[in-house]
Amino acid sequence: METTPVTDSVERLWKTARFLPQTVRLLGTRYRTLFMAHAQRCTPRGDAGIVADALAFMEFLSKQERVGLLAPERAALQRDSRALRRRYRLLRDGEAVEAIEKWKILQWLRF
Repeated sequence: METTPVTDSVERLWKTARFLPQTVRLLGTRYRTLFMAHAQRCTPRGDAGIVADALAFMEFLSKQERVGLLAPERAALQRDSRALRRRYRLLRDGEAVEAIEKWKILQWLRF
């Protein structure tokens, strides 16, 4: 059974929501619309693809001037972003995004 891009985007939407609890709660129904716009522009890959998708979505929201986030929504976005960025780093390669755990980077460098 082949999945359509819309079905794939909806699956990504729900999986990504687990990593953005405060942002999703405050955006409410706008979350789906905004995420679908983001999903068309990027493709997650790697073991932590869902985390990469969440990080890229937060970056997408912070750069969108037309979205007009309210102060509580912007604060929730920053809290969720900070929580993920403590552990992961986002890498971009064109439309593809990948999340790398920071401890692995330090392990490779032997720190």
